[in-house]
Amino acid sequence: DAEIAENTDKVDRLIFCTGKIYYELAEEREKLGLKNVVICTLEQIAPFPFDLVKAQLEKYPNVDVGDGIHPGSILWVQEEPKNMGAWPYVKPRFVTTAREGLDHDLVMRYVGRRAAASPATGYAKVHAAEQSAVVNEALVGHDDLDWSKHRPS
Repeated sequence: DAEIAENTDKVDRLIFCTGKIYYELAEEREKLGLKNVVICTLEQIAPFPFDLVKAQLEKYPNVDVGDGIHPGSILWVQEEPKNMGAWPYVKPRFVTTAREGLDHDLVMRYVGRRAAASPATGYAKVHAAEQSAVVNEALVGHDDLDWSKHRPS
């Protein structure tokens, strides 16, 4: 979004993700008119793009990086369960990027499905509800918005 890219001082939430969830996040961000959320997609995670991640972390000065114990407003979002997908691989690399490149102790917030033995529930309605919850949590948090006012009739 060009408007978001030009107003980096208004950004207070930075989302990193990989894969198709980026498109769902971008679509919902546009529907909600959120101009304070940046979504960065990492399409190549190995080798990890430390330099590009560092540049994104530096670009948005008003994004809370947390205090080293509590997470701030930098998130990793994935649709796979927590014990699958890219999260176990990227988490320590984000921490290293922040610690070595920016001298911050980053506690990154994970948004996605809970750890599970299976990548899917097996029920389409449950999967859709979980996916919607992941996207909503990533964009505004679970308590930040009355979602009943933002759903189509």
